[in-house]
Amino acid sequence: MLTLITFKPGLGLRSPSPFAIKADALMTMSGLSFTRDYGDVVKAPRKKLPVLKDGERLIPDSSHIQRHLETEHGIDFDGHLTEQERGVATAFQRLAEEHLYFIAAFYRWNDHAEAVKSTYFESVPGLLRGLVFGSVKKQLDKCLHLQGLGRHSRDELARFAKEDIDAIAHQLEDKTWFLGERLSSIDASIAAALDNNLNCTLETPITEMIRAHPNLVSYCARFKGEVFGEA
Repeated sequence: MLTLITFKPGLGLRSPSPFAIKADALMTMSGLSFTRDYGDVVKAPRKKLPVLKDGERLIPDSSHIQRHLETEHGIDFDGHLTEQERGVATAFQRLAEEHLYFIAAFYRWNDHAEAVKSTYFESVPGLLRGLVFGSVKKQLDKCLHLQGLGRHSRDELARFAKEDIDAIAHQLEDKTWFLGERLSSIDASIAAALDNNLNCTLETPITEMIRAHPNLVSYCARFKGEVFGEA
């Protein structure tokens, strides 16, 4: 029995976390039977969602979930890719999940703090919610500072984000999917990262950067239609 534990839908999104959307997409793309459940991030392994429950095993982190599906369930998301394409996929996954994600988090958590607090920590009792939010926000700020992104100005972060989004748009060009005419695991990462900013009710400078590329807007819609059956 497979159960994907994620955040509840919120902020106009299937999930306010791009990693939860990615994991949900991978589970759907796998063709395996699974159920969805909503969990408490405070009680989750490593204090992170999504988590895949496979019997008695708990697999946290979207990338570990993908690896688990591949190694334990024989799912082959990327067998049609060349080694060069796999390298491109790895590089763009890092761009989306380890660079662009943190810039987006900076804008969202600073510009829309109250909405983030009420959405991400809905399960936390009201009197404690502010304390938990403040603790997590402090950790995020520390992470951004240690990583280096937190030492830049808003305008500098915007330039970094635009470079990331432009690179994604140029790689996609007019292809159906990120690496050609067949879906692969990188589409789950890229589409989740884009959609999490494009269609979120909490707009940031990144929202307009994505809208400036019609191919990215249509790609997000196409992905949601193909994988989740969303119009």
